[in-house]
Amino acid sequence: MIDFTDILAAAQPFIKQTDVQRIEKAYSEAQLYDSTEEMCDTMETLHIAVTNIGIGDKAICSVLLLSAFQDQRITTKYLSENYGEAVRIIVEGLACVRKIDTSKSKFHSENFIKLLLSQADDIRIILLLLAQKLHELRSIKNYDHAAQIRLCEELSTLYAPIAHRLGLYAIKNEMEEMCMKYLHNDVYKMIAQKLAEKKSMRDAYISNFIAPIEKALREKGVRCEIKGRPKSIHSIWKKIQTSKVSFEHIYDLFAIRIIIDTEPENEKSACWNVYSIVSDLYRPNPNRLRDWISSPKSTGYESLHTTVLGQENKWVEVQIRTCRMDEIAEKGHAAHWKYKEGANAVGAVDWLAKIRQILENPDSESMDDETNSRMQLYTDEIFIFTPNNDLRKLKANATVLDFAYDIHGNIGNTCVGGKVNGKVVPIKHRLENGDKVEVLTSKTQTPKRDWLSFVQTSKARSHIKKFLTDAEFKHVEQGKEIVLRKFTQAKLKFSDDLVVKLLKHLGLKNTNDLYLAALNNKIDFSCLKELFIDAPKTDADKKVTAINPEEFKNTLHKKLDIDSSDLLVIDNNVNNVDYKFAPCCNPIKGDEIFGFVTAGGGIKIHRLNCPNAMNMLEKYPYRIIKTQWTSSKNSTSFTAGIRIIGNDDLGIINNVTQLLGREKDIAIRNISINSRDGQFEGYLSLSINDKEHLTKILDKIRAIKGVHTAERGQ
Repeated sequence: MIDFTDILAAAQPFIKQTDVQRIEKAYSEAQLYDSTEEMCDTMETLHIAVTNIGIGDKAICSVLLLSAFQDQRITTKYLSENYGEAVRIIVEGLACVRKIDTSKSKFHSENFIKLLLSQADDIRIILLLLAQKLHELRSIKNYDHAAQIRLCEELSTLYAPIAHRLGLYAIKNEMEEMCMKYLHNDVYKMIAQKLAEKKSMRDAYISNFIAPIEKALREKGVRCEIKGRPKSIHSIWKKIQTSKVSFEHIYDLFAIRIIIDTEPENEKSACWNVYSIVSDLYRPNPNRLRDWISSPKSTGYESLHTTVLGQENKWVEVQIRTCRMDEIAEKGHAAHWKYKEGANAVGAVDWLAKIRQILENPDSESMDDETNSRMQLYTDEIFIFTPNNDLRKLKANATVLDFAYDIHGNIGNTCVGGKVNGKVVPIKHRLENGDKVEVLTSKTQTPKRDWLSFVQTSKARSHIKKFLTDAEFKHVEQGKEIVLRKFTQAKLKFSDDLVVKLLKHLGLKNTNDLYLAALNNKIDFSCLKELFIDAPKTDADKKVTAINPEEFKNTLHKKLDIDSSDLLVIDNNVNNVDYKFAPCCNPIKGDEIFGFVTAGGGIKIHRLNCPNAMNMLEKYPYRIIKTQWTSSKNSTSFTAGIRIIGNDDLGIINNVTQLLGREKDIAIRNISINSRDGQFEGYLSLSINDKEHLTKILDKIRAIKGVHTAERGQ
């Protein structure tokens, strides 16, 4: 077992002398409560955390007190009163994250990473968790084969990526290398064997490559250390996978690292000076230059990388960095960690600034303030477990119903509640990070409109709206069948005009309201007889709505007995004649027309088939004037209305308007669209040249797919 004095000695750079007494007190309590085996594990974990990461006194105390807290031998109150709030937060956080079942992390690694980070109120919780997992990895021989595989899957998919994000490259590399040995043993052995076969040749090549560089740097008075290191088996394997080549085609199996001993203010110039010396000796590849000194990686990694052509025309990677940079690269620098999730990392920059300040200044006490140390990341997400320990990511404040819909739409539609951590709760219950949820369903349950008021996810909202829309459509169709049946029983022909009158009589807004009311037995259909069968005929009903032009023309000549010399010719050059085109029929050039002298003395021009023509002829025959168009061409435009009926499809309407837009000498003055029962009825007012022009336009509109009717309106 690691000796406690070794821990204190290794922690000297990170703790103050006044902290030692508190650490010794925590150690004494750990000895009092922990078994020998627990104590051994604690000391091993502490040694890794201190030597590989560099934790301070609060984190050390937290590791020593964790087992006693988990065994309920000490309380949170005791921790706060005797060791402070920071230690309590770390101990509670460690106990919490260690309870998370990560056995399926390989299937949901990114979500598990976010769950761990969102559950940790202090960055030191994650650092200590990594130390504990690395201790388990180093003790892997004590586990059976199944446990070894399970641990390696967990480490390779979950903890190694976390270590990488924190810039803890030494821990990350050790985890990846060991996990590959157990998870991909055949490949591991093959690469290791091939590396061993050429080790002596590789060592000799490295020595010959380094020798000129060492000589040149020594002559320039540069204090440095040069290392030649082989690349890890795991990194070689990754390169084989990404490059899709064999081992024999991987040429950069090693890298040269030059570590410069210089003052902080001279770091950049020193690194570029060494780069200049190396590039004088060996030709560099300009495409492989990586300047992470001027722009460090998000993890805090700083180094200058170049690839040069060495002896035997082999490309060699050279890494140039200072002692400080090398220490950060090896041990990591959590302060430089920046999440890669972009927009989801809300508050990451401010939080990292505080962590950087604390990790770079071990004497700082600001981490005792929970508001400074708390990880305010992923506040818009929560992570929930299924009964099978699969992990689902949901929006913050999501309910049991949201969770049900996230699993499957049918499960959401039939959800009646849930069991959260074994306790039965209603569908409105809001979930929290790490909850384990089982959905309760019933075959008789269906979505309700009020569900939309409390669900949080767009997926749930979409499913609910779709169900309600489909259900309403089904009910509308059922109601329509009832209305049709009632019309048939009353021996009435079902038509839009009759439906409109029925809507007005009942005070309803649209046909959907009518059909739903019929389905719910809210309409007394005896009104049909009173409204359409027994109703007295009004003047409007008696009025002739359409006139045969030839019949009207014959009647006109008989009653007025006028000849061609007594007519009005419509022409732009007519002077002293006040005439206008009647809006009731909108005549255009080419129509057969007549004039009607109004009470004010002006003349209104009507079409022969105007709905009001016969009424005017019968009541005011003395006011009617025979009228015709001039044969000369003119630039006058006329207003004409057209009526279009077709499938209720936005594409059809777009095709009609695009067709009209391409036509010359035509303009759309007004347009209105009404949709009903899968069809649309459109009314357009056009500015047009003459009747011939309008006829051509109507023919083109009728040719559009989906258009049933295109005719001239009144």
